[in-house]
Amino acid sequence: MMSLAFALPARALDCIVADPTGTPLNIRLTPNGKIVATARKGTRIQVFEGEEKYDDQKRAWYFVALPTSSAPDGYALAAYINCP
Repeated sequence: MMSLAFALPARALDCIVADPTGTPLNIRLTPNGKIVATARKGTRIQVFEGEEKYDDQKRAWYFVALPTSSAPDGYALAAYINCP
């Protein structure tokens, strides 16, 4: 008998960009990687629970999607995102 394992998709949380600097929040391909998108303060953003990563400075990065995206866009610094 063959057994197949499927990964369940991560739950997406509805969050808000809260970057205090006044500049857009960078969304990157990987933590500290190439910028692939940006989001302004107050933008609703989806954060995929359990998909966070940490950089060499031990900063948390969330795996995120913009409201206009049908798939995750990349990683953004967790410190600049407010989730419920």
